[in-house]
Amino acid sequence: MNLIDPSIDRFYTKKQEEARLSVGLGPLEFERNKLIIQRYLNKHSHIADIGGGPGHYAEWLAGFGHDVVLIDPVKKHIDLARKRSRQNNRFTCILGEACNLPLDDASQDLAILHGPLYHLQQQEDRLAAMDEAKRVLKKDGIVLGFAITHSASAIAALHSGLIHNTEIFAMCKEELSSGIHHPPEEFPFMLADAFYHRPSELVSEFEMAGFEPIELLPVEGIAWLDGNFFESWADPVKHNRLLQLVKFTEKDTELLSFSPHIVLAARIKD
Repeated sequence: MNLIDPSIDRFYTKKQEEARLSVGLGPLEFERNKLIIQRYLNKHSHIADIGGGPGHYAEWLAGFGHDVVLIDPVKKHIDLARKRSRQNNRFTCILGEACNLPLDDASQDLAILHGPLYHLQQQEDRLAAMDEAKRVLKKDGIVLGFAITHSASAIAALHSGLIHNTEIFAMCKEELSSGIHHPPEEFPFMLADAFYHRPSELVSEFEMAGFEPIELLPVEGIAWLDGNFFESWADPVKHNRLLQLVKFTEKDTELLSFSPHIVLAARIKD
């Protein structure tokens, strides 16, 4: 029995998610996410990596001595994460999904929603995932909710020239108007059915779920728009310049929609 929509399960079963953070914009995403997550770690944290995929972040966090449990609905991801855990820094891996977490109440210092909000197209399901995160968090715990921005495809399509493909243009218009993402059949490599947030919408939903926002940040920011990004990223000086640019602009909420991914840090309301 699938814990998620079968089309999403098939997508991740076929896709090489374990390599995603090492290609394309993945290295920028990975480095920025680690910098952001580090802001919310205690000396020894209990961390729920919800939608943690094949375990890149769980392995990294466990390497610092944190107690990490990775939960993911895709069996392939759990198998890969268990292998990663056995070989390197050990963490717990559980097949499960965000709306029904196999964790005790008030047991976690940090809950990372790193995928569930991408694929829950109905707001009631996203709120259910947020409620579950709230349930398992300690009173002073923090949730990090990662989302894809509603403008991500349109900007990427403009950047690549794909905006002039009729099917891609229709997909972008739907995302910009409703947030609903359906990949065209002729582009099977694109992310499976998903929901793309407006930044203000992400904040609003967490507030509806009983959270108090701390900060809303870009992940890649505007750095990925460098016309020679891959060459720049490989150059240590330019690499650091790009990270400095993202850090310098991360509090500018008017630039958030230029970032493919954003993240909201929030605490439980008193």
